[in-house]
Amino acid sequence: MDYDQGIDFSHQVQEDIWVDEINKFRVNGPRRWLLKWLYNVCQKFLFEDGTTLLLRFPRVKSISPNYADEKVAMEVEALSIIRERTTIPVPKIRAWGLTDASPLGLGPFILMEFIEGVCLNNIFTGGDFRLLKTDVSEGDLKIVYRQMANFMLQIFEIDFERIGSLPTPITGYSPPALPLTWKLQEIIRTGGVDASGDRTQCSSTTLEYFQYVIQQDWKQLLYQPSSIAGPLDALSKYSSLKTFESVLPETVNVKHENGPFKLICDDFGPANMIVKSEQDLTIVGVVDLEWAYAGPAQLFGSAPWWLLHDRPVNVEWDTKGGDPPEVSTRYFDCLKIFQETLAKEE
Repeated sequence: MDYDQGIDFSHQVQEDIWVDEINKFRVNGPRRWLLKWLYNVCQKFLFEDGTTLLLRFPRVKSISPNYADEKVAMEVEALSIIRERTTIPVPKIRAWGLTDASPLGLGPFILMEFIEGVCLNNIFTGGDFRLLKTDVSEGDLKIVYRQMANFMLQIFEIDFERIGSLPTPITGYSPPALPLTWKLQEIIRTGGVDASGDRTQCSSTTLEYFQYVIQQDWKQLLYQPSSIAGPLDALSKYSSLKTFESVLPETVNVKHENGPFKLICDDFGPANMIVKSEQDLTIVGVVDLEWAYAGPAQLFGSAPWWLLHDRPVNVEWDTKGGDPPEVSTRYFDCLKIFQETLAKEE
């Protein structure tokens, strides 16, 4: 994902202003957030009756104000669907609100139950490093993969008639027809380019949707100045997109092209899993299911990007002189373990 440092600095300034607004209401010093993740800031509240809740706001640094309401509304709907139709341990929402409902003008929010435990990402990566640690045992991987495979199989049973934003019976929000995805959000966040195009037009087939998605890459290449490092880099990216565009129809699974479509959670992965402890890897919570939408079954059924915990868009995944990256061997080893585990769960 091409990165624009100027855009990032601008977003940080906007977030600092937002934090200053919060601190105006403090009487004993600046607010320190319990959790500050890439897309959310959170605060834990413990009540006298023992109830523990978590208040979440989209991070101003990471989420465009034009899309903050939509992000929150889609997550509320996704959590509701999963809670009603699966046994996946997602948190119960106690309250939510969009920007207009925020009495202090701090933007949309979700107030949900707090799930005690340890983030799996902190155990398997150490927290600071993106990639899966090399000393994680195959036995521990199988324990986690089995549970995540079970979750995926349950989610796969949820069908939709069309590709696009989720239905909104809970929030009543009116999203555009085409979804707000992680990819689209990241192009906006890291490159400052709104590559969404016309989101009012539905994609009736998998091929149409994939063609819409590749247009987002074209927009980033054309409108983000820092998306290229020079003429050769520009030519390489142009040629790659042209080649991929030409073979795209051949990659579509005809059997699933017209649906039914599935619940896609772009951010579903180990970083969203809360386990009991470092010694007990039982998953007790699945959190932060943002960037959720109805998408192609073929997309859902693709090899998971999260097997090494890192998305294959970072420098560790770049080829060197035409050779595959070193991490690819580790990825395929983990993929074999996951496929075997998934087959047993089925």
